[in-house]
Amino acid sequence: MPRPFWFLRSELAEALLHAEIVTVNKLIARHPDLLKLFDAPETTVSQRRLCFVLLAHREVLEIINEWFAGRYEQPSGGISDAEQKIVNLTTGLVSTDAPEWALEMGRVVNRLAGHLRDALPPPLEAEGYNSDNPAQSEAILTAASTLDTVEKLQAWIEKVLKRQLQRLRPRWTAIRMQVARVPNKRKGWEQKQKLHIAIQKVLSAKPGLQGMEFCAELDKHHPLPLYDWTKRGEWRDGLTWKEAWGIPSLRRKIRRVRQEAMKSL
Repeated sequence: MPRPFWFLRSELAEALLHAEIVTVNKLIARHPDLLKLFDAPETTVSQRRLCFVLLAHREVLEIINEWFAGRYEQPSGGISDAEQKIVNLTTGLVSTDAPEWALEMGRVVNRLAGHLRDALPPPLEAEGYNSDNPAQSEAILTAASTLDTVEKLQAWIEKVLKRQLQRLRPRWTAIRMQVARVPNKRKGWEQKQKLHIAIQKVLSAKPGLQGMEFCAELDKHHPLPLYDWTKRGEWRDGLTWKEAWGIPSLRRKIRRVRQEAMKSL
C-alpha cells in the first residue's frame, strides 16, 4: 500500500489523525441523514459529493492508522471514547451490495493512498531517502517543510479529493446512462462486480496476498461467490472462501476471478 504520510513526525501524524476525526464528525453533525445515503439507489449529485467527502476522509483515517501500524506505534495521547465512536460509526460505509454509484465511489476511494502519494512534492514521492545522499536528504527536508502543519496537510488533502471527485462525476453519469440503455444484463453480473470490489479492497490493502491467506482476508468482507458457481452446485451453502480454496476446481476459479479483479486495480 502506498505510504503518502511516510515523512511525517509522530506528533504531526497524531495531530492530523485527530483533525480528520473532527472533519468526519462535523460532516455527520451537519448532515444527520448522510450515513443512510450510501444505500440509497437514487441520490442527487450534491448528496453523492457529500458521501464522497465523508468516505474519502474516513479513508484518510485508515491511511494514518496504517502509518502508525507500520511503525509499531500508537498515538501517544490515544483516541478518546467519543472519537472511537465516530470511527466505529463510519466503518464499512459502502457495503458489497451498495448501489452502483456508491460502489464506483468506493473504487476511487480505495486508491486514495496512491493518489495522495502521486500528489506529493517530487522529492517525497520516493517514500524514503538514502542517508548517504546529503543532497537528497536536503531536498526531502525542504519538500516536507511545505507540509509541516495540520493546516497545510489538510489543504493538500482537499486538493487531491477535489481532483478525484472531478474524475468520479463523469463515471456517475456513465453509470446512469448504462443502466438506462442496458436494463437486461446477464444474470449474476452485479454479483460478479461486487465480488471484484471486495477482492480489490483486500488487494489494495495487502497486494501480495495469495492462496489461503487471500481467502482468509476475503472471508472478512463476506462477498458472495459468483452466481454460476452456485447455480451449477459447485459452491454449497455455508462454504467459506478458505474452505473453497481446498477444493481444486474452485481453487482454479478463485485464482481466475482474482486475476480479473486485479486488471482494474
